[in-house]
Amino acid sequence: MGEILLQEGNKSTHHTQSIEFEYSKISRFLSEESKPSLMPEFLLDLSSKSMKTINGGIFEAREVSTVEMSLEEEIVERPTLNLNDSQVPDEPKPLIKSENTSPVIGIDVSSVRVGESEAGTIYSLRGAIVWREQQDYNYMRCGPLTFYLNDSISRFLNGRSQTSNNMLYAAWSPLNERVLARLRNTLERWMQRYASSKLSKGIVLIDGSLTAGTPDNPIVYLTELLRESRENQNSVIGFSKDTRLCYSGKKITRLLDKSTAPSIINIDRMIAPQFPSSPIKLMGRVYIAKLASGGLPFRVDIDRELSEETAIEAMGQLINSDLVEQGYPETLRLAHILSTFTANEILAIQRHLTIEHGLRLTPKMNLRRSLFGPYGT
Repeated sequence: MGEILLQEGNKSTHHTQSIEFEYSKISRFLSEESKPSLMPEFLLDLSSKSMKTINGGIFEAREVSTVEMSLEEEIVERPTLNLNDSQVPDEPKPLIKSENTSPVIGIDVSSVRVGESEAGTIYSLRGAIVWREQQDYNYMRCGPLTFYLNDSISRFLNGRSQTSNNMLYAAWSPLNERVLARLRNTLERWMQRYASSKLSKGIVLIDGSLTAGTPDNPIVYLTELLRESRENQNSVIGFSKDTRLCYSGKKITRLLDKSTAPSIINIDRMIAPQFPSSPIKLMGRVYIAKLASGGLPFRVDIDRELSEETAIEAMGQLINSDLVEQGYPETLRLAHILSTFTANEILAIQRHLTIEHGLRLTPKMNLRRSLFGPYGT
């Protein structure tokens, strides 16, 4: 039986203090000197520094409806990746439910657009850690953490020192969206590392694949997470809610359509040839798993440094240690729900910004409605 050392369950962490920001900290947030804490101080600094640049300014609040249960910033999807049809996939194998149980911990981070000015956009991030041990679920929330992303801060964080100083970026520029993804990934990796450090002989569940190597998701951060998890005898498993991998013109998850759950199929050898000399690295061995009868199949990545036997055993322990009624682990499902923003929470953040930073709200002008009246849909 493993052990969880988290003691601050069932509470939400909020930070609003003003701090001077040292820009060099962004590049070493996972250094050995960093003290383990739920929220990295440099992100607090950056949040405070960025929001000071719009103090007393005017911004258009995002319009939301309280009927909406939850809101999340959409991440631009990448194109579909078609696997080589000439490679015959392995046969599905049954997953044997382990007799042993392990503590399970899941981490997820969400982002949402709060409003925008003429020169930038305001976003909020929030993360959640959920863990289950001895039939009980506990959680910690981190955030909301609010950032104002404009031309100067986005260009700096994106490392575009070579970019012409005369080049401007609009509030909804691709650069701002890329920086948002980087901030979100930074907070998520930090919380994953924090959670893994508090767990031993357990299962660490993360949202998404164990793929790294892009500017927004450097290899070094995931490498450190996996290394430290192995030192604590933890198994890191990534669940992807959706996948862009296709085989024979269908989603790769369709390979388990006719399989009896729980079952698993190793598709790693089909994917590796897609990245022969790419900077993108598959840090996990890739599977398709169907954990529950009537449930959905998902792409599952398991730490590549673990043996095949250990990886399959970890999946068997997960089935016996967490609820997987729909084929998706309950700890990870709850982490997503707890990190996502509701419409009422967005309204509360907007109200907080008017008080804390003196922002003045202005209604968003609907140009089409102004020009075309009721026909300006």
